[in-house]
Amino acid sequence: MATQPIPLADNLSPRVSPFWHRIFPINIDLAMKSIFGVWSAYFMVNALRAILWGAPDHSHSLTTYLITAIISVTVTWALYRCLILVGDRTTSALLILTMPTIFLALAIAYLTDFILAFPMPILDHISTNHNLPPGKALSHFFDTAFVDYLILVGWGGLYLAMANSRKTQAALIHSRNLERVTRKSEMRALRYQLNPHFVFNALNSVSSLIIDQKNSQAEDLVDGLADYMRSVLNDEDDDMMTVEQEIAQQVRYLEIEQVRFPKRLSFEVHIEDDVRNWKIPTLIIQPLVENAIKHGVARTCNPVTVTISASKDTDRLKLVVSNDGCIGASDDTTSGNGMGLANISERLAALYGPAAALFTGIDDENKMVATIIIPDEKQIFRDYCL
Repeated sequence: MATQPIPLADNLSPRVSPFWHRIFPINIDLAMKSIFGVWSAYFMVNALRAILWGAPDHSHSLTTYLITAIISVTVTWALYRCLILVGDRTTSALLILTMPTIFLALAIAYLTDFILAFPMPILDHISTNHNLPPGKALSHFFDTAFVDYLILVGWGGLYLAMANSRKTQAALIHSRNLERVTRKSEMRALRYQLNPHFVFNALNSVSSLIIDQKNSQAEDLVDGLADYMRSVLNDEDDDMMTVEQEIAQQVRYLEIEQVRFPKRLSFEVHIEDDVRNWKIPTLIIQPLVENAIKHGVARTCNPVTVTISASKDTDRLKLVVSNDGCIGASDDTTSGNGMGLANISERLAALYGPAAALFTGIDDENKMVATIIIPDEKQIFRDYCL
């Protein structure tokens, strides 16, 4: 058995009482505003014309236009109900705006003249009221019906255009919401992947101090790690933070590592004022700082300086983590830090698409340099195909 499509209410229309939703189940604001707007404009234009250019006694004309407008609102509502029944079937909607609408226009003209003419015959009323020969009355009736038909078709086209625009807007909002949820879930999963990696390395640091019987340093390190991890891991609902906040966390991490390497590790931080409040993904540079400690400090007996800088390069943010305890390319590929770098690349791709990037390499001063390029936060969720 064939079933009729049931139109689904959109979530862009205003919330109204159930009574009005039974009358206007779909696009209530568009339907009401367009129906009452079109026929109010019809009444006002014709009333103004009757007052300014009509006969001295124009009360009869005003009554005619008012009755026509009231009847037309009801008939247009019937047309609206027919249009929402066909849903997205454009061909059916066009058919409704042709043949059935002709009969609706004739109904408007007939009911108006019937009310005004009662108890006279309609054609006699038209002939008398408009000073027309009896043979011209029928022609005048159809002319009036044709004007009503044009208005109904015009309203139908306007409503369908606005309804399709509303539907497109709702679909776009839904698509963007799904994209936002998907990307947020992906970033959350990547962040959860990073946290166990960090905890594993932190426990190794504590273990090393205990093995070396540096108990007081191990105790200080555990306390510092507890405070640091509490601030980092409890921020699960905040996937973005300012550059200043992110670097402040990494400074705390470096201070903790200084307990482990008091003579070998020093660090510098350089942040330009115009990027301090730039929003970036939480812990985005933590793997770079961790790699600098693990591969630049832990593998040498010489003093190493880790430098963190944040600056603006044209319209993009440039985050740089470098250390002068440089490691070779072969060491980098076998040391197990690929997970951290891959995590950064995947998070950047999930949030910014191709507009962000991660670069690593050795500069002219033989420093190991890792650079993150991040676009303005307005580019998050931007459609890069446009």
